[in-house]
Amino acid sequence: MKKTNWLLITLGVILALIALFWLGAWMGGGYGGYGMMGPGMMGWGYSPFGWFGMGLGMLFMWLIPLGVIALIVYAVVALTRNAGANTPAASFAPCPNCGKGVQADWQNCPYCGTKLK
Repeated sequence: MKKTNWLLITLGVILALIALFWLGAWMGGGYGGYGMMGPGMMGWGYSPFGWFGMGLGMLFMWLIPLGVIALIVYAVVALTRNAGANTPAASFAPCPNCGKGVQADWQNCPYCGTKLK
């Protein structure tokens, strides 16, 4: 597969994961009578690593959006870089009879039919 195809597959998987997490957050609400924040926030809150875990939460809160932005920038750069790498055009020489461009390995001019070699 080309690089562009792998890039599109990667972006599709990332978007699917984001949609999956969003859907889980949307549909997973409704803890019952515990209040808006759920049962984990009724005391000091849910933090499996103590106060250090709150710092990890802040770190991931910034890393995930920055990672998505970095992937978008990488995709744009990769797609524009591939678009500029076109193959050079074949060299053309003028036909001795009609003057239109013909390739060096052609036997006859396709426009006027003059024998070139």
